[in-house]
Amino acid sequence: MKDIKFGNIIIGKTTPVVVIAEIACEHMGNMENAKELIRMAKNVGADIAKFQLHIPEIEMVPNVINFWAGSLDKILAKVNIGEKEQHKELMKYCNEIGIQYLCTPFCIEASDILDEIGVKAFKTGSGEMTNLTMIRHIAKKRKPMIVSTGMCTMDEIRETVAVLKEEGVDFVLTNCTSEYPANYEHLNLNLINILEKEFGILIGHSDHTKEIYSSIAAVALGARVIEKHFTIRDLHGPDDLVSLDPEEFKELVSAIRKVEKTLFSEKNITKEEQDVRDWAHHSVIAKDDIGAGEVVGAHNLRAARPGTGIPAKFLDKIFSEGLFGRKTKHDIAKNAILQWNDLE
Repeated sequence: MKDIKFGNIIIGKTTPVVVIAEIACEHMGNMENAKELIRMAKNVGADIAKFQLHIPEIEMVPNVINFWAGSLDKILAKVNIGEKEQHKELMKYCNEIGIQYLCTPFCIEASDILDEIGVKAFKTGSGEMTNLTMIRHIAKKRKPMIVSTGMCTMDEIRETVAVLKEEGVDFVLTNCTSEYPANYEHLNLNLINILEKEFGILIGHSDHTKEIYSSIAAVALGARVIEKHFTIRDLHGPDDLVSLDPEEFKELVSAIRKVEKTLFSEKNITKEEQDVRDWAHHSVIAKDDIGAGEVVGAHNLRAARPGTGIPAKFLDKIFSEGLFGRKTKHDIAKNAILQWNDLE
């Protein structure tokens, strides 16, 4: 499974998990808010600050998708940062402070704007998963992609993956449940392994729960990218309900960095473990005083701590190891820890 160069970041099985702070429209359409969120994301350890680029009049039919606060196109128009120069400025600011800029386009035209300002990668939302024309259009730009898989069947994911592979673009799929907030019973984190096995690619997790737990579990299950909504509570943005504030996000990053250190596949004894092993493991010791030239066996040996002598496992290997039936070279006191050079 090959690593992916995602802008300035390498996504791989052995590289650090990539953490995306999904700012989305939490800036409420205000550039200073957006920059403050970028600074905060950098300060709490995020690798990527991600935005959204909406062109409401193109990406949806006006006045059709309605919520209690009004039609979605009008809601987005109020909280959107939608100008090309604005996103160019945000990307420049990200570069200046050392965090990677990323943005989700919600229509082909938005993807072209992002391409024109020089983005190094793309992220597509779950709603665009089955818009294969748009997926192909972005893939043809030959820039690495992160593709969310919420609200989709496995067959729909297969269709999208087929397009991406046909176009030869590098991509990561993110497991996602598009509920706000997501019900833990619906997360299906086992899909991380299922998707990785079926498609032979790197998998991430886009987390819409209120807390950090499923993101940590996803890392333990092999997710190489974690996307989590990020906010400053005072802004009262549209995604507050599923967003982490700076302190919560800092805790998430810290937890991910700790958990990923545990994910290695070789079983070795560490130096610290060896110190414990020396006293916690068992050795072969003398049950009673044993005279020189006496045959040793089950009648005069037992196992006990510490583990600095003949390993206790040899008590269970009487015949195969040839230990028993051997004689002592010298007198051995009761409770003495036997060494191999105590025996003939």
